[in-house]
Amino acid sequence: MSKFSHLKIHALYLALLAALLLSGCATTATQTAEPVAEPEPVMEIEPWDGDGMEIPLDGSSMEAWNRSMARVEAYSAEKNFITLENAIDYLLVYDLAAGKDMEKLIKRLDGLTGYQVLKRVNWRKPAPGKGPAEKGAADAKIIDS
Repeated sequence: MSKFSHLKIHALYLALLAALLLSGCATTATQTAEPVAEPEPVMEIEPWDGDGMEIPLDGSSMEAWNRSMARVEAYSAEKNFITLENAIDYLLVYDLAAGKDMEKLIKRLDGLTGYQVLKRVNWRKPAPGKGPAEKGAADAKIIDS
């Protein structure tokens, strides 16, 4: 093969590469922007005097559940609320009566306080160096009362 053939092949290769790059730029430039999501309305939280973990959870509907969880979060220490969320996640997976269905789980937890939910999970003492918010599935078992 002559030197001229090699130059032709390299030029053809570079032209093909440039065409691919330009076509990629053209397709990204013509993509439509995703619509901007409306900001969620601010949830009004009812006042509470005391520890948020003593607020009864409302499992009558998912909306009521989210409202009561926001209220518990507003009046609880961050580490306690994280522990409560971890306990609820654990129950969602391992509570056989809930069957991994959040609607069923919130019905089962309706009226319980955060502390009662934690008691239902029956957290064991965490391993050395772990705080309450770092407990995981290996540190729990379900107590169905």
